[in-house]
Amino acid sequence: MVYRDDSITTFEYSEETLRSLYSMFCYGYRHGGPQAEALWYFDTRISYQELMDSVHAFAAGLVQEGVKKGDYVTIFLPNIPQCVIAVYAVNRLGAVCNLVHPLSTRQELEYCVKLTDSRLILAFDQNAKLCEGLGAKIICCDTTTYFPKSPKGFVLRYGYKFLNRKIAKSAEAKAWTAVFAAGKQYLKKGGSLPEDTMTAEDTAAVMYTGGTTGDPKGVVLSNAAVNASTSEMILEKLDNAPHIGYAFLSVLPVFHAFGLSIVIHAPLSGGMRCILMPNFDTKKCAKTILQEKIEIIAGVPAMFERMYPLLKDADLSFIKHMVSGGDKVSPEMVARYNAIMNTQFLPGYGLTEACGACLLTKLGYDEFPEGCVGRPLRKNTLCLVEPGTTKVVTEAGEGELCIRGPMLMDGYYKNPEATADVMRLHDDGLVWLHTGDVVTLDEEQNVIFKSRYKRMLKVNGYNVYPTIIENVMEKCPAIAEVCAVGMPWKNGDTRVKLFVTLADKNADEAAAVAEIKEYALAQMNRWHQPKVIRVIEKLPMTKMNKVDYKLLEKLE
Repeated sequence: MVYRDDSITTFEYSEETLRSLYSMFCYGYRHGGPQAEALWYFDTRISYQELMDSVHAFAAGLVQEGVKKGDYVTIFLPNIPQCVIAVYAVNRLGAVCNLVHPLSTRQELEYCVKLTDSRLILAFDQNAKLCEGLGAKIICCDTTTYFPKSPKGFVLRYGYKFLNRKIAKSAEAKAWTAVFAAGKQYLKKGGSLPEDTMTAEDTAAVMYTGGTTGDPKGVVLSNAAVNASTSEMILEKLDNAPHIGYAFLSVLPVFHAFGLSIVIHAPLSGGMRCILMPNFDTKKCAKTILQEKIEIIAGVPAMFERMYPLLKDADLSFIKHMVSGGDKVSPEMVARYNAIMNTQFLPGYGLTEACGACLLTKLGYDEFPEGCVGRPLRKNTLCLVEPGTTKVVTEAGEGELCIRGPMLMDGYYKNPEATADVMRLHDDGLVWLHTGDVVTLDEEQNVIFKSRYKRMLKVNGYNVYPTIIENVMEKCPAIAEVCAVGMPWKNGDTRVKLFVTLADKNADEAAAVAEIKEYALAQMNRWHQPKVIRVIEKLPMTKMNKVDYKLLEKLE
């Protein structure tokens, strides 16, 4: 692949550039140049010109399937090239990407499809059968299409087909290749795409909250919100001058707000390249980081913990930015990575309702504060309120984090009650997003995460935060993993129950519990100390790779 000679340039985003996801992609195409590498996928390298041609061809194919502006298209795909092509093709037509986790159950998929009255479902071969009978056309991708034409590609293709040989095929599904070929032929014969009338205020995507407490809520994100998250990350955190050809590790999924706006859309809006991986595999990711010398790596803490043993002895001088979000980050892990890189590990904070990225730790910190999740990105404003109210905390202290800025959602799709619960009018006459997270602000304006408000426990009248308990107890030598939850106590009160996995799987359980109790007694006040400690083999996880504390709350 060929990169432009002027490998460092200054970005200038105009109103036209920021009008849609597609217009931002066009800017990246012009910025990097047609021959620059846009996507890497299992050693297959796709240039910006090839990607742009594919977007146009598939958009033309969608038109022939009846897709028009305002329609909802369900994208039920992992991070494969077709997924990226689909996002920009759907956006180019003014339709809405309904982004659904590809590991969703039939019931979850049905809910998301029927909620948005989707006209089409884009699935891949493993999932196509799940899509039948939902009143929408099915277009099925052959996952092996972009495997490289090499011995490695042959092995990958053979292995994939062997593993999935018993998966039932969908008789209703139309092949992606057929839709793509029809669109390509249409354009070749002189056909054209409809006029591009997408605006910044139009909806770009609907994506879903975790749904651990009921049906998931559809978060409505405009073009303006996604592009604000993308552009602010580039302008502020990449110093407005990213190198053409810089690689992003694109393993966070596109149905994840941070995955869409930062690890997919940001590089493709800046002439950079996506190292596209359909799922996180510790060895493959670590090997690819070293092989492709990936400059910008974004992920969740669990990813970095698992990769550290494979990276700690390698030359990581090529890494420019390493960013983590989605869950708590321990100072110990930050210190370990800082010791092996020429840059600093940067924990961040975001939520789907704010398009995935709101806060990021500032480079140049001397010491990483316990629980720090960063400072606000440009154009974001913060305030703290007494949890569950709109009463602003005027002095430095503790409160629920509220955010204003261009990255906020328009609301929850067809759910005005839930929208009103989190987007609330304050006495200043402005609407603020209530995050549900209890934080403090230090003297340097770092946001220090305490706990989810709904996880906060009242123990004998005192506020007790499970996250703080977990941060303390995970340092106990006997513990591998830990989760703190509340349990009913006398007279309607609450006490702490601790679920742990043991560092030594062969240890005597009674002796380990005694050691854990002794450690808790020495490290925490009485209200934080667990009344019950339960050893389990493995902590349950949600599909978003977070500990499912709701499930643990239900266990005896």
